[in-house]
Amino acid sequence: MNRRTLVSLVLVAVFVIALAIPSLSASYPSKPVTVVIPWGAGGNTDIAARGFIPVFEKYLGQPVVISNRAGASGAIGTDYVNSVAADGYTILWSAETPATFRVMNLSKLSFSDFDPLMMMVDDQKILCVSSKSPYKTFDQLVAAIKANPGKIKMSYSAPGASGHIQGLLLQASGLDIKLIPFGSGAELTLAVLNGTVDFAFPATGQALGYVNSGDMRALAVFGQEPSVAFPGVPPITAGLPDFKRFMPLSFPSCILLRKGTPTDVRNKIVDSLVKASKDQQWLDFAKKMNYQLRHDVTGKAVLDYWARWESIVSWLLYDNGVAKKSPSEFNIPRFK
Repeated sequence: MNRRTLVSLVLVAVFVIALAIPSLSASYPSKPVTVVIPWGAGGNTDIAARGFIPVFEKYLGQPVVISNRAGASGAIGTDYVNSVAADGYTILWSAETPATFRVMNLSKLSFSDFDPLMMMVDDQKILCVSSKSPYKTFDQLVAAIKANPGKIKMSYSAPGASGHIQGLLLQASGLDIKLIPFGSGAELTLAVLNGTVDFAFPATGQALGYVNSGDMRALAVFGQEPSVAFPGVPPITAGLPDFKRFMPLSFPSCILLRKGTPTDVRNKIVDSLVKASKDQQWLDFAKKMNYQLRHDVTGKAVLDYWARWESIVSWLLYDNGVAKKSPSEFNIPRFK
């Protein structure tokens, strides 16, 4: 075989492959899709995902399997999604922690390493104590903390996660509390229920049932506005005015893909997400859980949101001696 013939055969093979690739992606999805949740089952992110995924799979046209890959504040599951094929068969349902991975030295990844599809929900955080707790109001809890520095215990899920950040904000406001990690939203809530700790900041979706059943007591809403789900419970800024300088600061979840996923595959996923986000089954579930829907934030706007969040939180972690590395190493500006 001469060289010209060999070159011609190679060109033909390349042409055939090029034609085949669109046809393969056009058939997407041809098998079940996995949504990775980098947190334990029963946590805040997991609850929201399990309400949405059955609706999402209806529009995607294939079964969607939830895989909980917990550990390292979400870094294990996030790294896993970044390691698999960029074919749309593995999707990441993320929480806030990729914005702190680098300064916490948990992973080299951040939100900018993924293709952002859609913001999902805000599940407002509520400061709760056990119904057996002696603290009936937030002011009473604050007074106890001041009278017993370093003794009042708060549970949180993992370093750099929402509860940890809320605890650091309390410390930044002059409250000396003892922070104890528990691994997931479900575990941190259980620690309050069984009296292992004095209080925590579970999400609304997780706290509501316990508060309504009388097992927990809600003392404050993490934010500047009252919560519809907890009438009469004051915002935390009412008892700690210094908190206003950190607001607004919320912890929404979002959907990410590995970069390099074929455009038509991405479009199919986005189309299914949009349709599912408008489905009455999901809207009813979200209303029941008192979620704040954030589906209007898509694409680059997702990255813009997390960039601002990262500039606030990463420096908060660093200034409090929690972060392993300075945000300046990653060109993260200090929020002003």
